[in-house]
Amino acid sequence: MGENQGRLAAVVLAAGESRRMGQNKMLLPLGQESVVRRAVRQVLEAGFDAVWVVVGRDAERVKAELQGLPVLIVENPRYPEGLGTSFRAAVEALPANVEAAMFTLADQVFLTPELYRSILEAYRASRPTLVVSRFGEVQAPPHLFHRALFPALGQNPSQGSKGVLQQYAAERVEVPMPESALFDLDTPEDYREALKRLAALP
Repeated sequence: MGENQGRLAAVVLAAGESRRMGQNKMLLPLGQESVVRRAVRQVLEAGFDAVWVVVGRDAERVKAELQGLPVLIVENPRYPEGLGTSFRAAVEALPANVEAAMFTLADQVFLTPELYRSILEAYRASRPTLVVSRFGEVQAPPHLFHRALFPALGQNPSQGSKGVLQQYAAERVEVPMPESALFDLDTPEDYREALKRLAALP
């Protein structure tokens, strides 16, 4: 890390209401661990300087799932208002020495440390304003933002980073991701599919 370069952080967003799931999906078992612990562990293995986790619903239970992992916790009491509030809580908590941060959703259960690392390496290569993931024709998280964009994140409580991604599209670097990794847990059907896919992994 050069003397003029700051720390590169990752933020795992794990604060949602899980309305469509009918229960808190962060606490669901997936293999030998919960959804949230699996997601955070994958990010930790990618090599970021620090990992932050934003919690909301069942905050104490979610924090208990992360016991023993070297993460920093941000509580977002406004989580029922929408994803944007979790972005806001994170950027307000990130210290001034964080140069850029990757944001990922904890229910993206088939992202691997290697895929997260590809985002980190794309940033290190040219230090762009924005690094976005592209799964075939779909642009979806994780995305990495230089701290110059932090003030714009989460300005709309119901929206995550969509406006920022549109506004700074010309400055982005894209990282291709396998379409099979474009999967998140929203419904009980998604959960059953995730268990089936996990069981089929080598």
